[in-house]
Amino acid sequence: MGIYIAGCGMTRFCRSDETLDNLMTEAAIKALSTIEGKARNPKALVVSAMNPQEITGDDNMATMLADGLGLSSIAAFRIENAPASGSSALHQAVFFVLSGIYDPVLVVGGEKMTGMNTQAISKLIAKLTPEEERSLGITMPALVAMMTHRYMHKYKLSREELSRIPVKSHDLGALNPLAHFQKKITFTDVLQSPVISDPLRLYDCAPISDGAAAVVVTSEKTAVEIAGLGHGADTLYYQHRDTLSSFPATTMAAKHAYAMARLSPEDVDVVETHDAFSILELVNCEDLGLFEKGNSIDALKEGATGLSGSLPVNPSGGLKSKGHPVGATGIAQVCEIYWQLTGQAGKRQVEDPTIGMAHNIGGFGNNAVVTVLKAV
Repeated sequence: MGIYIAGCGMTRFCRSDETLDNLMTEAAIKALSTIEGKARNPKALVVSAMNPQEITGDDNMATMLADGLGLSSIAAFRIENAPASGSSALHQAVFFVLSGIYDPVLVVGGEKMTGMNTQAISKLIAKLTPEEERSLGITMPALVAMMTHRYMHKYKLSREELSRIPVKSHDLGALNPLAHFQKKITFTDVLQSPVISDPLRLYDCAPISDGAAAVVVTSEKTAVEIAGLGHGADTLYYQHRDTLSSFPATTMAAKHAYAMARLSPEDVDVVETHDAFSILELVNCEDLGLFEKGNSIDALKEGATGLSGSLPVNPSGGLKSKGHPVGATGIAQVCEIYWQLTGQAGKRQVEDPTIGMAHNIGGFGNNAVVTVLKAV
């Protein structure tokens, strides 16, 4: 049995005055309004949100959203898997449809993060790391900074070369009306922005955003099939891993997704990958098997990962420019690939893609979730 995406919807990612419930409702209504037939009447709802209890004080989000959508009679669930909550919720919906228990299924993810100040939200995100590390002052930017130093040393990547990534991200975000940042930046902007955790500067880091995204999963054939799923995991402690310049969980997830889809990295036409920090675009593309280790920066410099390149990466602007409301991110990535495969991406449209990949990370590489989509 094939599993398909019937429709997608998304709010703008930004600093919003709306409540989390309202943002999720908006995304869900947008997704359902694009659909005709039985897929417009979901039999179950799967909601993803990382930590609304602490961020906004909201709880029981699945029931709250179902009731607000007039769907209080259907089954409603919430999935949490750190910043990989969105893609994990999507995969749960796929399992429901494959089992025949619920079909179709509405998946909605969201987060409202800007109600807390930067220090408070950074402290909350740091809880994704072990308490022993936090007691030593470790934060998520600090962990990524250590990986960045290791990668730069291992593959002779310069700070100037690293700056190319946020510049590209903002170029693409400027084409996306739903992106948090819709203005271009220069190399000078990146290099003169404040240091967050050396060598990472402000423009190397994704913004704190509010927003929501939704998809409808069904067994009824549509224009886009969910061809492959993959999940990988790794140790919670960074120092316990086999490598400090890579995420083995991503490689594992990609391997499973390629096998299920009966495809290889060479078949992929467009990618949305989890670039919460600039270095991760390089690391992720290599872990996904799209480029050889250390060669992603050469692909970027040659234009291969740009909008008109041989393998466009993050045409949405990625987490860096599009934004990163964590519970929505994985679903928003899938929405972008769906729009690319159906020719609905507007000014950021890739030329004739047929295979797309979405890659979402939970924690610091502890969980990796990969989804392969195929135009049919």
